[in-house]
Amino acid sequence: MKNIIIIATLMLLCAASCKKEKIAEIDKLPAATQTGANTFGCLVNGKVFVPRGYGTTGRSNPHVLYEYDLQGQPFLSINASIFDSRRESIGGISIGFRYLNNVGGYSLSDSFSIAFGGDAVIENCGNASWDSNVYFRGGGYITKLDVPNNIISGTFACVFKNSFCDTVRITDGRFDIKF
Repeated sequence: MKNIIIIATLMLLCAASCKKEKIAEIDKLPAATQTGANTFGCLVNGKVFVPRGYGTTGRSNPHVLYEYDLQGQPFLSINASIFDSRRESIGGISIGFRYLNNVGGYSLSDSFSIAFGGDAVIENCGNASWDSNVYFRGGGYITKLDVPNNIISGTFACVFKNSFCDTVRITDGRFDIKF
């Protein structure tokens, strides 16, 4: 009887140690660094979105634009896509920061914008924060703004709701860009 208990205990320990550890979705995102690592990622309704592949234009992915508007105000635009094997975009997320003068929070519609679409992001749903028929809440936060060294890092999160798709929650967004 004692041998049976020992064998059963050993079998349970072996089964427990062989069990694959499930990785949380948030752990699949790139680290929230501030070094200019050229990373971008977020969760869309709990699923990982990280740019993948390159389109036919050969642009970087994520593609970054840091410029000044006609009034001399800086703005940042980041376009991140998932490309299929034919190098066609099957989904993307774009974020933008206007009046990007310092570290801190930027609210939707005032100085932060976001757009997303494509089945790789969320099936049969796409939105843009400037669409007046859609409910939006959220914004972005610049954690590092080092223009002399061309590094901008930050976070973002948003909630969208419209009449043709379920509520979309973009959470745990992060980027670390060298422009």
